[in-house]
Amino acid sequence: MCAELEIDDRTDDVLESLQAEIRRETGRYVTKGKLLERIVANASESDDVASLFDESPATDD
Repeated sequence: MCAELEIDDRTDDVLESLQAEIRRETGRYVTKGKLLERIVANASESDDVASLFDESPATDD
């Protein structure tokens, strides 16, 4: 398990926006870790996830 993950400010802002939306709609607080777990789980079930990287160059910021 990864205890720490570096993300850029833009990604952090998006995660915070998603957290706020979940809190507004469900009344529940979801950690960024749990949110990322769900995002990764959903992406891993997709047959199309590789296509997200087809047209744009990979970046390792």
